[in-house]
Parts: sequence; C-alpha cells; structure tokens
Amino acid sequence: MKLSFLILTSNRYKFLEKCIGALVKSIDNPNSCEIIVMDNGSTDDTSLVLTKFEHLPNLKVIKRKRNYGLNAYKKLFRAVSGENIVVVDDDVLEFPKGIDSIFSDYMGAFQDYGLLALNVVQNEHTNGAKPESNYYTEDIRKNRIVEKGPAGGWCTCFRLKDYKKIRLRFELTSLSMKQPHDGSLARLFAGKLNLKQGIIKQYYCFHACGPYYAKQYGHLDHEIEKYAKSGLPDFVDLYSQHRD
Repeated sequence: MKLSFLILTSNRYKFLEKCIGALVKSIDNPNSCEIIVMDNGSTDDTSLVLTKFEHLPNLKVIKRKRNYGLNAYKKLFRAVSGENIVVVDDDVLEFPKGIDSIFSDYMGAFQDYGLLALNVVQNEHTNGAKPESNYYTEDIRKNRIVEKGPAGGWCTCFRLKDYKKIRLRFELTSLSMKQPHDGSLARLFAGKLNLKQGIIKQYYCFHACGPYYAKQYGHLDHEIEKYAKSGLPDFVDLYSQHRD
C-alpha cells in the first residue's frame, strides 16, 4: 500500500459526500491506495453518505459512538497501511488529477520535509485557510516547487516511517482547535527529526472553509456550535454574521 488517505468527519455529511466523491475520482492508482473515514460521533446523515460508497474496495469506515474531537486522529493514524499518509479535511471538495502520484513524487523528491500540503484555491469567499504569502519562501528542485512554510491541515502528506518516530509524543499531546493535529505534527517533525514543512505550489485543491461555504452546504449552525465549544469566540462571531 503506497498511500493512506484519512478523513475525520463529524456532522458535515454534505461536505463529506462531495469530498469522498472528488477524492475517488482524483486517484490514478486505486489499488495502491486506501481511504479511511472515521465518523467521529455524527448524529446527522453521515452514515447514509458512507453507505453510498461502501462498494469501494479501498474504502474503510471506522465509526465512533461519541465525538472525541481532534484527539480521534490518534486512533485514526493507527489504522493506516500506506507508506505515506494524507490527511484530508472533509470540506476539501476538489483535488488535482493524480493526487496519489503527486504526493508520492514530492515526498520522494523532498526527503527533508516532514509535511507537504497541496496548495489551495483562493477566491472572494475563502482563502483556503492558507497564511499570507510572506510566511513562505520557494524551494525549487528541477521542475518541482515547494513553498517552505506552514503546511496547513487541509490536504497534507507525511511518511508513516517518520510518524512512527514521534508517535508516542504525538499521542501524549492533547489536541484541540487551539492546538490542532497539523501544528502538533509540524512541531514534532521539526523539533525531533529536523524536518521542514511546506506547500506544493503547482497543485491545488479547493478547501471550502469559512462561513460562506458552511452556509451554502447547510453546516453553519454546526460550525458555530463547534467553535463555541472550542472557546473560539472570534470564529463564533464571524460565522454568526452569516445567519439570515
């Protein structure tokens, strides 16, 4: 198994359905990939969505009775078989063709990087959660360009062999919206393994984050509740402004 694509989801079934459908179409070599979806205590139609994809031979579903927050990634990471792990946010709705080949190529060419994320589409409704350009410097190797800087967590790849080296410390880390999985991985890869992080400049995904798309897909109230429970009042205010 070359790549394991992991999706952690909770009560965002409309995003999830489009995410899985787009991801499946973007994979060139499905026989060398697996897709593992963890239903993190959903109470909406997530189970119905997952039933639509149960015919896929490379899809595995893990259902949890309650929501464990971002700490659920610890269990999810234990389920992988691939050499490379790609964490996919369930609100990533479009992917570049041949996503498996792209990540395999770049992880091989940039061995000194621990985390590599796809670039993100930016439009009038979202910046894809990507930091400003001043956070990045270009690292060019032949025809490949990586923007060295924050990788983000929207569609991000790392090696299983690297993760095994920091796994214990990661599992002892308490994850939350204030201390998410991607930032924790980046700190451990850098601090313990001296590995960098960055964004693959030439290949884009569409990360539909932000209140506009939450409203369009019917998940606005869920997002407001999530940020309220996480103690992030600024995000609660931002999303609340988009209520009718």
